[in-house]
Amino acid sequence: MPNKNVAYTPSNSITVNQTGVYEINYFSNVSVTLGTTLTMAIRVNGTNIPSTVLSRSLSLGTSSIYSGSTIVSLNTGDVIDMVLSTLLSVGVTLGSGVNETLSVKKIN
Repeated sequence: MPNKNVAYTPSNSITVNQTGVYEINYFSNVSVTLGTTLTMAIRVNGTNIPSTVLSRSLSLGTSSIYSGSTIVSLNTGDVIDMVLSTLLSVGVTLGSGVNETLSVKKIN
């Protein structure tokens, strides 16, 4: 994907190199190896963006799509990443095809 004013360090994250207002889009298709509640969120500097927190109770082998979009103000050096968490220790399987995406686009 084209990039401008961002870096992909640390790994599995996007670091913003210019202060501004950004649109963040995210998508994940996952299933679990044990019935539990799975939560997905987008974080800035390790803190969840509240409007991106999605929790679902999943049954064994049931896949679920987590997706959304948000607009946030970010500062130079902010690190954006996607995190999955569960109440229990379980295996998480990504869906086939496109299984996770995270895009950050400066709009102002």
